[in-house]
Amino acid sequence: MSGAELTPEELARIARSPGWRAQRMEVFDTGLGKVLVKAARPAERHPARYWLLNALARATGTGLLQAVPLHGGQRGLQTEVARLRALHAAGARVPRVLHVAPDHFVMQRLGNEHLFNLLQARHPEAAALWREAGDALVQLHAHGQYLSQAFARNLLVDTRVQPARLAGAIDFEDDPLEVMALADAQARDWLTFWHSSLWLLPQADAEAQMRAWLAQESTAVRERIAQAGRRLGWLRHLPRQRRWGRDTVALQAVAAALHRHAQAVA
Repeated sequence: MSGAELTPEELARIARSPGWRAQRMEVFDTGLGKVLVKAARPAERHPARYWLLNALARATGTGLLQAVPLHGGQRGLQTEVARLRALHAAGARVPRVLHVAPDHFVMQRLGNEHLFNLLQARHPEAAALWREAGDALVQLHAHGQYLSQAFARNLLVDTRVQPARLAGAIDFEDDPLEVMALADAQARDWLTFWHSSLWLLPQADAEAQMRAWLAQESTAVRERIAQAGRRLGWLRHLPRQRRWGRDTVALQAVAAALHRHAQAVA
C-alpha cells in the first residue's frame, strides 16, 4: 500500500457516509484494500479519574502513572495523526495515514485479530506472538519512540497467514510526552503491556522474558521499572482468584512480577 492513494471518488464516498459520524469508526473497501475511517472524539471533559491517577502518581513518586490528557475534538484527531506519522517514519508497525480531513482521517487497516483475544483463548501461537510484540517494543524504544496505549487489546495480529504474525499497533489519541519524560513513557509502555497480558501466561516463562527485554532497554527505563516495582509491589497482595474480576487479577500479576524484579536488581 506504500505510495498509493485513495481516489477522489473513494474520498467522496467516505466523506458523505453517515456511518463514521454516528459510530466514530467505519471500515470501507477501496482499491487499496480495507481502510478504517476514524472521526474526532467529542471534546474531552475533566474526569475524576485524572486526578485520582495523578494523586496516586504523586503519593508513590511514580511519574509514569500520571494521567495523560485525552483531548478529543480536532486537537485529539491531530494528535493521533501526528503520532501515527512519527511512528511510521520510525519504522514501527502502525497503520499508514491515507487522508486527513477536519473531522476525520483515513488509515490503513491492519490485522484481523487482537493479541489479547488470542492470549485469552490460549491460541497455540499466542505466546510466540506475545514475544514478537515485546521484541517490537524494544526496537521501537531504541528508535526513541513509544506507544502510549500498549495494551494487548491494541496490538493487532494477522491470523490469515501461517504462522500468524504481529500486524501492528493502534490507538494513539493521547501523547504521554505532554506530561512526562520519554523514559517514563517507554516504561509506561511496558507496564501497560504486562498489565494486559502477564496474567494470561505461565509465570516463570513470562518473567524470564521480561528480564530479557529489560536487559536491552536504556538505563533510565530500567530504573523506572525497578522504582515501580518498589513503589507498587504492595499490590501483589490483591486477590489472584478470577472471581474478583479481570482487572484485579491483572493488577496483582503485574505487581507481583514487578516486586520480584525490583528485589532481583536491588
